[in-house]
Amino acid sequence: MKSYSVPLTAPKDLLNEYFKLKRTVLDEVFKHIKYSKSGKAHLKFSKKDRKKLRDRLTENWKYARHYVDSAINSVMGLVKGWIQLYNRDKAKSKPEITKKTVYVKNNLFSVKNGEIKTTIEPRKGYLEIDLAKFDYLPKDYNSTGGLIL
Repeated sequence: MKSYSVPLTAPKDLLNEYFKLKRTVLDEVFKHIKYSKSGKAHLKFSKKDRKKLRDRLTENWKYARHYVDSAINSVMGLVKGWIQLYNRDKAKSKPEITKKTVYVKNNLFSVKNGEIKTTIEPRKGYLEIDLAKFDYLPKDYNSTGGLIL
């Protein structure tokens, strides 16, 4: 697996809204952490809870709904990692969302003729990046995973 950095101007409104979204998801997921009598933390977050959260968050969300899924997945990984540290007495504090980054799942972008087209708003807004401008990028990659804005 390799990663490459490409300078671009990311849509600030998406970055800010995604940042707020991840903080909201973190607060909601933390409401589902239960502590046992021995003081160990456990996450009780069922598929039904996840669906309710997703439905509520997508009500007024103008961007692609996959960004909501991405935020939930990201926060779930963060919380599960924190629980492991907490249960081993190595967590100093609860996790926080500090960086304004957006994970773009591979079904939100396409790569054609050396250009990446990323969906921002369904059927309305796209971010297009011409990879031919960056000579340090390989021309013969087989597949592309996710992107981070």
